[in-house]
Amino acid sequence: MMPQVARTMSDAMSSIVFDPAAEYYDRTRALDPETQAAVIDVMLRELRGRGPCLEIGVGTGRIALDLARGGIPMAGVDLSAPMLSRLVEKAGGRAPFPLAVADAMALPFPAGAFAAAVACHVLHLVVPWRRAVGELLRVVRPGGAILVDLGGTPPGVSAEIRRHFFELTSVGWRDRPGLTDLAELDDLMAARGVPARSLPAVTVRSERTLDDIVRRLEDGIYAGCWTLSGEERLAAGRATREWAIERFGPLIRLHVVEATIVWRAYDVR
Repeated sequence: MMPQVARTMSDAMSSIVFDPAAEYYDRTRALDPETQAAVIDVMLRELRGRGPCLEIGVGTGRIALDLARGGIPMAGVDLSAPMLSRLVEKAGGRAPFPLAVADAMALPFPAGAFAAAVACHVLHLVVPWRRAVGELLRVVRPGGAILVDLGGTPPGVSAEIRRHFFELTSVGWRDRPGLTDLAELDDLMAARGVPARSLPAVTVRSERTLDDIVRRLEDGIYAGCWTLSGEERLAAGRATREWAIERFGPLIRLHVVEATIVWRAYDVR
């Protein structure tokens, strides 16, 4: 395992650290097996034959472990030691590839160390996301590729419920702290002479009840909930349920949640 890199206070203040989610992250964030396989297949077709690949915000290995099993020589960094410990546990107790506790804004690698990099649901959590992108451009050699999936809640019932819930709390509704518009990333990359292209889309479709959507907020599984007390989450949840019944109908009604996963590829020159 790679030497751990010390985390500074400024790191923790500018990026959201997922220590609280280590135990439940896979249970609450995993894609269904068919969708996961489709996403990994799209990525493998892009990454095979390139060389070593770095994932920033590697977490519990939801993406990187499958890429490694597909033959991609991986490395990973994350601010959360508990998340990395969970990755190692899933891999059988030994690090399956080089890992380090490190910040995406100060990667512990020399320039051009990698032929590719992956950032899945990371840049929206990093306030100075441009610094993180600059680091990716530094460590990925010319001819390499940087793959980005920005993530986020798709428009629809879930998004409306989340917004209403947070508007009832002390934190209020707030957009994601880091990158929220992929066009901004495209513009930044274009200014650096790095063209963008989209990889084949994968559609994910699931069904959830209104009650399940609210309960996830009450349980505090999302980073935006972590500064709220359990009492405040439950109070906001009760009020949100009352509002949701008037807005959408019975709490047990199933609602379709559909999203399109589109990885953006940036060709480093």
